[in-house]
Amino acid sequence: MSETPAPPKTLAATTRHLVQLALRVYLLCLAPITYFQRSLIYHPNRCERLLASNANLSLAVAEVTVRTHDGLNLHGWLTLMGTSRGSDPVDAKQVLANGHPVVLYFPGNAGDRSRRVPQFEALGSLNAHVLLVDYRGYGDNPGKPSEASFAKDARSIWNHLAQELGVPPERIVIYGESLGGGVATRLASELCQEGIEPGGLICQSTFSSLVAVAQVHFPVVPVSWLLVDRYPSDQRITKVTCPVLQIHGQQDSIVPFSIGEKLFDAAPPNSSQGIAKQQIVMPHTDHNDVYSESSDHDKLINGLKGFLDAVDDRSKSKVKPETNTLPLTIDPTKDETQFINIDWTVVGAILLIALAIVLWWFSRSPKVKP
Repeated sequence: MSETPAPPKTLAATTRHLVQLALRVYLLCLAPITYFQRSLIYHPNRCERLLASNANLSLAVAEVTVRTHDGLNLHGWLTLMGTSRGSDPVDAKQVLANGHPVVLYFPGNAGDRSRRVPQFEALGSLNAHVLLVDYRGYGDNPGKPSEASFAKDARSIWNHLAQELGVPPERIVIYGESLGGGVATRLASELCQEGIEPGGLICQSTFSSLVAVAQVHFPVVPVSWLLVDRYPSDQRITKVTCPVLQIHGQQDSIVPFSIGEKLFDAAPPNSSQGIAKQQIVMPHTDHNDVYSESSDHDKLINGLKGFLDAVDDRSKSKVKPETNTLPLTIDPTKDETQFINIDWTVVGAILLIALAIVLWWFSRSPKVKP
């Protein structure tokens, strides 16, 4: 007895089959993107050791090591304004005690502190000391990058600057470049909510949220569902009570100017002292050339000078640290992220694969019985 031939597929059935196939392929492609998303976000430059003696800087550079909440040693450099490189050692704590703002610098998602020489030099020329401790997993530092770990490390660095080096909060300007703007904004927000007001917050070439940037660069990927490290700075900056300065290039091809504008719009119009938020718009500047010599360079330097000089003036008029009853440090173990020990990149990838398998199972053509 011959088998009954299967009826020919209709156009609707063929279309449905193709759509299901395309959906399965799409989901399977999303799985590795979800699993490896941190490799797409963080681009560290790794090396065995970055010594201050090898720094290509005209300023004196002090080595700084910060102990994290989980026992890692993070290395960084502290450049000291008013000094020059020489054979005589410099007492960093003594130089810092002489005054002037200290810029606590959080860099972007690529490279290491040796790639920020122009920033060290420019800020030093504006009478500011600069502390840059590389993120975990960057430069010569151990560990793996993530938003939650960066936030805890930022608190540890702040505590080191305030306690070990004795710099009062009103002299510390938190500076975030690109992805570092997410780290800086979160730290400033948490400090202000705990009654510790920094001298200021500077956001350079940064975003309202990492989700907004990812949607620009990956428009076909549902990043709002899949992204683990989200850096929602537009939500956090609303709690910042210190003076705010934003720097952004209108030709920015990585973090579009419009996304930076959303962050600036979300910031409070005035600080707790009534100081209006400020913005340096650089019409001819892209993302990575903010400190390069260009037609916008003088505008950048003049804007930074005015902001840092104002921080310096306010810190000199403030009560002495010994009469200040406000706390100076923040708990490095505190974290607003729930389920911090779960690796959501793995969970997301597994769920996507499972969904693809389920779709395949239910879309199989039934066997024709003889």
